[in-house]
Amino acid sequence: MKKSRFTLLLIVPILLAACDSSGEKQFENLPIAVTLPESQVVDIDTVISNAHNEVEKVLPSANLTFFSLVAECEALSDLKGEVHLHFRQTRWSFFGERVFAARVVVDTVQQTLSMNVQDETEQYLSTEPMELDGMSTLEIAKTLENYLASTERCNDRVVLARGNTAGPWGVRCGPPDEVFIECLEIDSETGRITEQK
Repeated sequence: MKKSRFTLLLIVPILLAACDSSGEKQFENLPIAVTLPESQVVDIDTVISNAHNEVEKVLPSANLTFFSLVAECEALSDLKGEVHLHFRQTRWSFFGERVFAARVVVDTVQQTLSMNVQDETEQYLSTEPMELDGMSTLEIAKTLENYLASTERCNDRVVLARGNTAGPWGVRCGPPDEVFIECLEIDSETGRITEQK
């Protein structure tokens, strides 16, 4: 009898922890530095590093797996808009391997961070870390803004996104309240822009 009671006392906290860890967590409007000290210019490395520090408090050792900048076209070269970052962490639980994700939005104008943390195991998403190798995000954003201006399309919101280290940047153009597809692709090493059909 004592042994079964001891086993029960051991299992119940594990089950409660497993149930609690799968719950969604929301964080809104946390202050975040988006520039280097004594600078007014948005620095993407600073944004990612400070966002990662916030994520670490909830999902230790989570990997950056997705990056996007959502901005008005004419604000691309200033990196003023929303930076969307996805971080994922693999964790072993009583029920096996679980994947937890932190979806972060940084407003680089208001300098605030919002974050949604949840269990995304059933979505089979990659947890492989992504590096923003090649040309800097600022260089890519400036190249994109210049290209859209030269083709008289710099008049709307743009989504500049990257989902893996080796891949190109994808660009979606058009009103965000409508379904809009990828319109351009940018080589991360050369900055060469290809129209998508």
